[in-house]
Amino acid sequence: MSDRNGDTYNYNVSNNYFGSEPLLKTPRTTPRRVADDQLRRLQQEFARPAGMGEAFDVLAREHTVILHGIPGSGRASAARILLCELPRDGGTYHELTPEAPEAGVGRWLSLDLIGEHDRMLLDLSATDEQTWYAVHEELSDFRHAVLSRRAFLALVLPSRFEERLSAQFTQFRRKIERPDAWEAVNRHLWLAGVTGSVRDLAPPALRTYLDTGPPMRNLARLAERIGTAARGPGDFSAWCELALTAQTDRTRDVADAVRRLRKGRQRALFLTTAMLEGARAEAVHRATNLLVDEAGSTHDERPLLEHKQLSLRLETVGAEADPDARVHFTEPGFAEAARCLFWNDLPDVREPLGKWLTKVLRVRGLDESDAAQAVARFTDLCLSVQEFERLTDLVGRWTLDSAHRGTEVRAAARLLQRGVEDERWSGWFRSMIYKWSTGQPSKHLREVLVEVCAKVMSIHHPEPALVRLHHLTRNEPHPSTVAREALLAYVNEDVRLQRRLLARLATQSERHHRADADLFLHLTDLPGNFRLAAPTREWLTVCWRMAFDLLDPGRWAVCTTRWLTTADHDDDLAEATLSILVDASDTSYPVLSRIYADARRSVSPELASRLLNSINNAQRARFTRGAPDLEVSPS
Repeated sequence: MSDRNGDTYNYNVSNNYFGSEPLLKTPRTTPRRVADDQLRRLQQEFARPAGMGEAFDVLAREHTVILHGIPGSGRASAARILLCELPRDGGTYHELTPEAPEAGVGRWLSLDLIGEHDRMLLDLSATDEQTWYAVHEELSDFRHAVLSRRAFLALVLPSRFEERLSAQFTQFRRKIERPDAWEAVNRHLWLAGVTGSVRDLAPPALRTYLDTGPPMRNLARLAERIGTAARGPGDFSAWCELALTAQTDRTRDVADAVRRLRKGRQRALFLTTAMLEGARAEAVHRATNLLVDEAGSTHDERPLLEHKQLSLRLETVGAEADPDARVHFTEPGFAEAARCLFWNDLPDVREPLGKWLTKVLRVRGLDESDAAQAVARFTDLCLSVQEFERLTDLVGRWTLDSAHRGTEVRAAARLLQRGVEDERWSGWFRSMIYKWSTGQPSKHLREVLVEVCAKVMSIHHPEPALVRLHHLTRNEPHPSTVAREALLAYVNEDVRLQRRLLARLATQSERHHRADADLFLHLTDLPGNFRLAAPTREWLTVCWRMAFDLLDPGRWAVCTTRWLTTADHDDDLAEATLSILVDASDTSYPVLSRIYADARRSVSPELASRLLNSINNAQRARFTRGAPDLEVSPS
């Protein structure tokens, strides 16, 4: 449960909802904690650009800042840092993800997402035109709610819509310049354990590269590569040269290497090594044979003892096995360039490569991390040419009821994780997951969707994660409770999410009322102030009415008793609780008699007496409203 007076969260619900090995290896902590850890890391590596000070002043004074700048300058990172530097007055940091209203009407940005003193990021840098216009239309009302709750909003403006920002918001717009490249690299290297001044130690090649003004994400990747090289021999200049070589486009070099490979099985080894670089040599060998079969090439027909040694065959394609028998190309950057070359220059290889991937997941000797890397690399290749259908087909195939949970189903979860985490295409994957969640997914696909929503989407897209988990819970076939347990564990981390789920239960279409009524009874451990304030009090009344109308008394009676017990000896809470339950009953005699009979056995005599008085008053009022006017003679 969350500490509602601050940002501290304790997670005492198991991350594994399936009673067996989880599909995704994620930290055993809350999504909020993961997001906070990422923010702390960002603060350590962030190089402050020009314009940050002025932007902070606007945010602190106006509670709103709208950032713009050239793509790749780190606008979203700057927005996160600004929000984190604000005083913490009990609110939380969270990111907003606008989505089209489910019923076709409603808000793209719910006002219920705004908590007191919250610090919110709305990153629209990669948004489409429809989302931009919808959010822009709602921005004025949303900002009014931000101000009323003393919250803060940092919005990242999409470059292509900068000139379409309404004049009423231009006063909040501030430009973020590109950070100093030297400082950015220096900070990343310091975190990687490489000390000293980069500017003083840098070889000429690094100076030339930084002068080209690469995007900040490329600088971070370069620093990561330098840090990796620093774990090996050489000095700083050698590490930089190695990292820059890997950072350079190696397509022409790879094309020359492929041109020298005449036989299909040689090219199969080249591509397999590129897809499985870092895997054990034995696994690469077996996977190569699978690719030869899928691509229709021929195996070496000579007797086995006349075959060329694996080490020599690897040498032919420019690779080698390290002392741990793991295969790597001898030239940095070759693996990624090779994958792209085969994918783009030999597009007919895409279909057999997808079939190969399914088979290679079960190759003996392939570690779980190697399989995860292969799935991620294939996903990236598909996304590079927007072949979404190929990915969804794989997810469908890997999650059939006949699929092997330890391999294919886990691969499906990793594929969707990769897609959701991709800043460019996350929206498309969220839409696909929504479509699956509102349908009738197979058992394994349901498990995958639950894990991806609860452990991945929830970190930076908390509201969409809640929506999809809610749909999965509604449609969950008995006796499975996988989705429901995940949803309850998720919302119980954050009072704002509890509020959003309660609103959905009370306001969604009647088609789901029975499932929502049952879910509500699992959600009754809510903050007491929900019963005291509107509109949560109204939502609670609606939900209890659904439970009384649609569910068996044996299902809801234990929950009403628990509710009354928690309100005992608290006058304000007791008054609100009695009012909600009695109003929700619509003075139904069977409902009220059951509530009162149970209350007499479980709460104090004083509260039981107050309950009886509330029931009598409600029935008396109903009788008075329904009685005829005796002063008027019937016609």
